Amino acid sequence: MALAGKTRKDVLQEFRTSELLDAARHVFALRGYHAATIDQIAAHAGVAKGTVYLYFDSKRELFLAALRQGILALHAEVAHQLRAAPTPQAQLQAFINARFHYFSRHPDLFRIYYTEFPQLATPTASSEFHDLYEQQAKLLESVLADGIRSGHLRPCPVPSTARLVYDLIRSALAQHILHEAADNPNPEAAVFQFIWKGISPS
Repeated sequence: MALAGKTRKDVLQEFRTSELLDAARHVFALRGYHAATIDQIAAHAGVAKGTVYLYFDSKRELFLAALRQGILALHAEVAHQLRAAPTPQAQLQAFINARFHYFSRHPDLFRIYYTEFPQLATPTASSEFHDLYEQQAKLLESVLADGIRSGHLRPCPVPSTARLVYDLIRSALAQHILHEAADNPNPEAAVFQFIWKGISPS
């Protein structure tokens, strides 16, 4: 029986692919890209090694697919939260909160995102992942540019400021997720206040 235009085979294939990507993110996060093996990923997913190769030709392809899926989902969630925020201040807070909440739900993704994505996001390494990085940075740029135009933010060089803010958030996420910093129960609020004091007019 078709579901929203999809056959039963399509639905099962999507389900199996999602399972494999979840397993891959867990194993890559636990062992690192080079030490992780297809056998370990297959075992974690509860399938035979050959099943993995029905969906992905190599470990590299599986790794990139696992990272790509997570980043695209993050981008969609952040963009959705920004559309619902009425002011530049609320948009900046939404940008920070969405990233903290998403990665807190997906710590395995953050671990591989933190260690591998910066190398992939350079134009010479991967145009696709560089574009994914730019999409996220552009969201933040639009928040800053709108805030400057409306007088909610002090004038600043938008592209470079957006990337500084982006990297600050990433570093704070690393402290929160990788190092399990327990001295601040609400780190996203602290990050917002720190950034806002630096870019607000007063």
